[in-house]
Amino acid sequence: MLEKCDSCGKMVCQSCEKSAKRLKKVARAVICKDCWGNLKKRSKFKAL
Repeated sequence: MLEKCDSCGKMVCQSCEKSAKRLKKVARAVICKDCWGNLKKRSKFKAL
């Protein structure tokens, strides 16, 4: 299943997805492996 990376907007598959968080019952925040290497984007994701 493809999901949209919240940092860059790229569609990523399960193997390209580095981490995901459940924000609400139906909403998920996803970050891809490329964005995980960027410290600013990673910090923004972890603050959610």
